[in-house]
Amino acid sequence: MLLLSVLLNTCMSTVKITSVVEKEREGDFLLKWEVSPDQEGNIDIYSSLTDSSLTGFMPLTSKSVADQVLRVTPTGSGLREYFMLRTSGVYSGVVANRIINMDNIKNFRDIGGYFTEDSRQIKWGEIYRSADMSSATLYDQERIRRLNIRMIIDFRSERTAKKYPLLLHPSIRKVALPLTPMDAEKLDEQVEDERFDRSDAIRYMQESYVDIVENHKKDFGEMFDLLTNDSNYPILLTGALGKDGVGLASYFILHALGVPHSTVEEDYMLSNREIDPAKAEIDAQNMSESLQEAVTAMLSVNSAYINYVIEHIKKKYGSVDNYLEKELRVTTGKKHLLRKYLLYRF
Repeated sequence: MLLLSVLLNTCMSTVKITSVVEKEREGDFLLKWEVSPDQEGNIDIYSSLTDSSLTGFMPLTSKSVADQVLRVTPTGSGLREYFMLRTSGVYSGVVANRIINMDNIKNFRDIGGYFTEDSRQIKWGEIYRSADMSSATLYDQERIRRLNIRMIIDFRSERTAKKYPLLLHPSIRKVALPLTPMDAEKLDEQVEDERFDRSDAIRYMQESYVDIVENHKKDFGEMFDLLTNDSNYPILLTGALGKDGVGLASYFILHALGVPHSTVEEDYMLSNREIDPAKAEIDAQNMSESLQEAVTAMLSVNSAYINYVIEHIKKKYGSVDNYLEKELRVTTGKKHLLRKYLLYRF
C-alpha cells in the first residue's frame, strides 16, 4: 500500500523522473533516467515481468542519481520487462522498451507509456504500430505471438495488400482499412518525374495527409469501433512504412486519450529513427540529387506533415476533438471506454 500511496501523490511533487528503456541487440535492457531538478543521492529501481499490478514490482537495485544509466540482464523471456524508479519519494511510472526488435518488420513499436495531460499513464502492450509485415520471418511471427496480439488493422491499400499478403497465425484477426492516398506504389509514380524535388515532395505529403483525413473518415471511425471492444486487445496497426496512415491513426488515438500534442508529435517523429531511406528498394544512383532529396522526404516523417494536417482540421472543424466526435463518431462515451481500457488505474 505504501508503494501505491506514494505513486498516487507523485504528481503533486516538484521532482520529476524521466526514463526510457532500450532493448539492445545483444539482449540486455538499457535503462536510462534523468531527474529534474538535479538531485543528489540514490535512485531505487524496481522490476517486474508484468505491469498488471504494482505488487509485482520487486526491488532490483539502487544506483546514484548521477549514474543515469543501468544495464539489466533479462530475467524472463527477454522480450519485455517493466521497471519503476523512485527518488525523493517520487516514482517514475511504468517504464518498458518501446521498440520491439524484429528481423524483417521495420518500425515496430508500442504506443503505450505516454502520460496524459491529467498525469495518467497509457498501458504498455495494448496498441502496437509497425511497417509492412508481409516479409515477416518465423522469428518475427513468434515474437508477435508472444506479444499476444489478437488483431491487426492493415492500412495498406488494396493493391499493395493483394500484392504482399500477410501470413498470420489463425488466432489473429486481420481487419483491412485501406488508406489509398498513401499507397506505397505512389512513390514509384512520383520519382518518374525528374523535375520532382524536395519541396514538391513535402507539398505532396501534406496534401496526401489531408486526403486521408477527409476521404477516410469511415475507416478511422471503424478503427475506433474496434478499439472500444476490449476483446480485440492487444492490437497492431500496420502500414507500408508504418509512418503516415499509421501515424495519423496513432495521433488520433493518443489525442483521444488526452496525450498532449507535443508528446504525440514526438511519437510520430520516432519513425525517422526506425526507417532508413537509404535502404529503400529504389535505384537512387541513377537519380539527380534533387530527386534523391525528394525520395528521402517521402520516405521520412516531418513535423511539417503532421502539423499541416492538424492545422487543416482545426481550421475546418474547429478542433481535433470536434473532428473526432462529428466525423469519426468518437463520442464522450467512447473516450471514456478508451481511457478505461488503455490507462493504468493506479
